[in-house]
Amino acid sequence: MNAVKRKIKILELLKEHESVEVDQLTDLFGISKVTVRGDLDDLERKGMLIRTHGGAMLPENLELVRRLANTLEEHKAEKFAICQAALRMIETGMNIIIDSGSTTVHLAKLVKTMQLTVITNSVLVLQELMNSDMVELLVAGGMLRKPSLSFMGEPASFVFDQIHADILFLGVSGFSIERGITCTNIIEAKTKKHMIRNASKVVLLADSSKLERMFIANVCDWDAIDYFITNELPSDAMKRLAERGVKVILV
Repeated sequence: MNAVKRKIKILELLKEHESVEVDQLTDLFGISKVTVRGDLDDLERKGMLIRTHGGAMLPENLELVRRLANTLEEHKAEKFAICQAALRMIETGMNIIIDSGSTTVHLAKLVKTMQLTVITNSVLVLQELMNSDMVELLVAGGMLRKPSLSFMGEPASFVFDQIHADILFLGVSGFSIERGITCTNIIEAKTKKHMIRNASKVVLLADSSKLERMFIANVCDWDAIDYFITNELPSDAMKRLAERGVKVILV
């Protein structure tokens, strides 16, 4: 069983029993205590559990745990294919912004060995790249929004206003052909606007499950998007986006 599946199983056990023990997980998975502790430490850094002496327990916000656990595997193949296409846009020496999101984190995994400067507000992207010897990492800190594990607000926006990026890889909660790009938090949307403002090229990364899903906070209209990489899109939608100047890449 690989690390992702182990962590999914750990979260499932936590939902059922509210706590787990290192010895219990060692026997269940047939792995060392060191590996189990590493899995628990990683899940704690992502806010999914609280480490205890000899094990772990659920944090107070059970719904957050459920939501984050689901995003580890949801539409994983589509998200990875989208990020492989995005990778082909990146050249050595570029400055790129990788936004927060369950899709964009896959791109962070793919650029670990490239000589780049990455600017991000994502805790998950930070965790993926912090040990890379090739990537120079600039983190836009601020108020932590736990549901998306992203920093937002004035401090994060200030950082984005001080830099210029060759490409922004934008993550979103939903998109509509008529109404544009949205997310679930107004402050987070404002932070994304600062990213867009300071990038030469904006590339939207979103799988087809987000089509016609609208949320409270407007991020931008399609006029701000240069490329849209997705796994599936109706032909009439592709035509309408092309009329708006958006280059759609299907994977």
